[in-house]
Amino acid sequence: MTPSDLRTGTGADVALDADALILTTQTGQDGTVTVSVAGEVDTFTAPTLRSALDSELERQPPELVLDLRGIRFLGSGGLAVLVQTQVSADARGIALRLIATTRPVIRPLEVTGLLDLFTVTSDPR
Repeated sequence: MTPSDLRTGTGADVALDADALILTTQTGQDGTVTVSVAGEVDTFTAPTLRSALDSELERQPPELVLDLRGIRFLGSGGLAVLVQTQVSADARGIALRLIATTRPVIRPLEVTGLLDLFTVTSDPR
């Protein structure tokens, strides 16, 4: 299954497994798209994540929420995808919010000085 094969209709739940990465996409009634990411985001899995997020941004949702609570490892490739997604969302006027509560996500964002680039919450709503 490729990221373009993801069904993204209202309330659809679809999982994509690429190596150690699992993505689940859900669209709320208000059009907000939530992409839950679990596993490892590294040089090998980052392109899959990037492709899936680009596909969601092309749909022009009012808000894109990345639920990163299931990430066990966030490497430089994953950080680059997050930055690129923020830039793309800004260019399209789409709000981007990260749900991040765990050390494997917060620590790399802090160490690299990227934390302030994002709207980060612990609340899924």
